[in-house]
Amino acid sequence: MFVYLGPLLVLASVPAFFGLLGPAGPLLTIALLLLFLIGSEWITQRGPAPAPRPMIAMYRALPVIYIPLQLAATVWGIDAASRAPLIGYLSLLLAIGVTTGVFGVLCAHELVHGKSRAGRAWGGVMLTGMCYRHFRVAHIHGHHRYAGTERDSATARLGESFYAFLVRTVAGQFMEAWRHERARTKAQHRSALGNRVYGDIAVMAAIFAAIFAAWGWRGDLFFAGQSAVGVIVLELFNYIAHYGLARRIGARGLAEPFDDRHSWNSSNVLANTLIFNMGRHSDHHRRPTASYQQLHYKSAAPELPAGYAGSILLALVPPLWRRVMDPAVRAIRAEPLPV
Repeated sequence: MFVYLGPLLVLASVPAFFGLLGPAGPLLTIALLLLFLIGSEWITQRGPAPAPRPMIAMYRALPVIYIPLQLAATVWGIDAASRAPLIGYLSLLLAIGVTTGVFGVLCAHELVHGKSRAGRAWGGVMLTGMCYRHFRVAHIHGHHRYAGTERDSATARLGESFYAFLVRTVAGQFMEAWRHERARTKAQHRSALGNRVYGDIAVMAAIFAAIFAAWGWRGDLFFAGQSAVGVIVLELFNYIAHYGLARRIGARGLAEPFDDRHSWNSSNVLANTLIFNMGRHSDHHRRPTASYQQLHYKSAAPELPAGYAGSILLALVPPLWRRVMDPAVRAIRAEPLPV
């Protein structure tokens, strides 16, 4: 379990660097995070994921513990930024947003996939801290059902830049969640007010009102800004995880079953300890309720050229991204359909 404690150390570095190095200190958190993730792709031998271990409850406890710490850091960031100069305001906004978008989202993602109702609710609390509560509905009932097809807003299409994808996926996932909730409430003969998306909007409005009452417009702007950074980081994960890997249509007009070839992976053992093994993305789609430490390396799964962190940086420059990734996607698409 202790090999997965890196997120706690990264989060703790934000206030530590702010106190020790001054207003620009939190930027060092981002730099060290990228250095570790990118560097580990070169210094660590790729291979299979660690074998599953007993006492799954202990591993499940780590995301549960991390979430209140991330939310506490967000509240601390709002308070500190409200009294900081512009450089401090922006460095805290970026550092808190990045930790939210990497570790906070991964913890929420782990919990919303779980079988525990309390755990799923706790994951929703973390998503509240980044104004993305509807993700828990769109991800489970949309992405995991339709990944690799035109129906999935979270699957990036071949040739689509990250920036075009970001606009499409943010709007699309919101609408997917709303449509799912509309169908659910209708099937259960419930009032339209039972649509969880409406409740999400009400919750977020109340939170922004509370922040404004305590810290004014600077507090609301900080919370919205770090949420935007978190969402961008999350959608960068989504973008590189399935870019161009479409499920082909068979003779009956149905999409082929989702398999290991429909997710980009990173098999780096060291880097994966920091991102809860999300580099084993193909296995996660195969077994979405499996705890993160149980996810396995899949030799048949396509490998990202520079791990998750390096590929995210590459995706920010669309011409470079397409030069590297498009030929790899076309090669995979040219493979025959499995029998």
